[in-house]
Amino acid sequence: MSLIVSLFLLLGLAHGLGTLARRFGLPALAGHMIAGILVGPSVLGGIAPGPGLGAVADIAVFFVVLTAGLEMRLQHVTDVLRGRGALSLFAGFAVPVCVGGAVAFAFELPSIPAIVVALCIAVTALPVALQILSGFNMLGTRIASVTVSGALLSDILVFLILGVLIELSGSARPATEAVGIAFVKLAGLVLAIVAAQFACVQVMKRRAAPVESTSNGASSGNLAFVLLFVLGLGALSELLGFHFAIGAFFAAMMVTPELIGDSSFDRLERTCDVLTASLFGPVFLAYQGLQFHLQTLSQPAFIGALIVGAVVSKMLSGYLVGRMQGMSKHDAWGVGIVMNARGVMELVIASIAFRAALVDGQIFSALLIVGLVTTVLTPLMLRAWQR
Repeated sequence: MSLIVSLFLLLGLAHGLGTLARRFGLPALAGHMIAGILVGPSVLGGIAPGPGLGAVADIAVFFVVLTAGLEMRLQHVTDVLRGRGALSLFAGFAVPVCVGGAVAFAFELPSIPAIVVALCIAVTALPVALQILSGFNMLGTRIASVTVSGALLSDILVFLILGVLIELSGSARPATEAVGIAFVKLAGLVLAIVAAQFACVQVMKRRAAPVESTSNGASSGNLAFVLLFVLGLGALSELLGFHFAIGAFFAAMMVTPELIGDSSFDRLERTCDVLTASLFGPVFLAYQGLQFHLQTLSQPAFIGALIVGAVVSKMLSGYLVGRMQGMSKHDAWGVGIVMNARGVMELVIASIAFRAALVDGQIFSALLIVGLVTTVLTPLMLRAWQR
């Protein structure tokens, strides 16, 4: 089957099932992923993962990460790390990592797959969390600010650790030497990120009173600049041995209205939102469904333990973060519920790990189920919490 025909069938079915899922009160991503499972090798066998679809999936990952990064600000991370709340937010990351690692080792997973599982349990999909908070009219609340800060810190730490794992897994050197080289490369990437952020800050300082231009030429130029900037840092990340999404994620967080102008930023954000929601997001999720292995369902104990560990650890860590931030018990539980939404970000992490051969097909499929179930549960739990 040709690439265009495969994309047409995959995208059409993904949108159809996504619409059906929303009518039942479920996130659209549930339908998108089920579409890939249905037409993939696990069920109907009509479409199989291949180099062509894999390349399209990589482009989809780029736009998913770009869209997520535009929702965040790197400055917020540095502000959080300067304050006293850094310890509490780090605890919100450490608890799920420990629980996820404990579940993985209890089922005798090797070290690297166990770490990947722990990272996927710890991640929080900030875009999904923002959508849930907006749907419940909670964006201006203290719960939202604590959740956003915790999710941002968790996502950044997960990306950095994943980058080190990718470098270690591809090295044939002795362990100590490989670890040293991995951290040297990571330091190089961090320096590049710091230098890029410094350059962006200098540009913004010189634009104390930015001149807005709504012309198509100016907006197209700004869009080209952003794409080249994000692609450039992503390419540098890949050259250093990490996944391109890691550098692209950081670069996207540096793009602000102060850097390219309010109107250009709004147009860029709307364009990325539309492209991701209508094309790249459904294609990415459906492609993950194509790679789903039915054999995973033969390990219900492992999947059940992962889901329970994922939900309980995020609830407890969010509650801990909220209490350490001086919130009431009720509001602290709200933080834990919202941070339970892993959504597309967990699927991106799992996809990167699977493509880098850090996990096998069965673990990857189990992580897909965890991401799907926890994202569906979050709005249901939040509705019960509000009542």
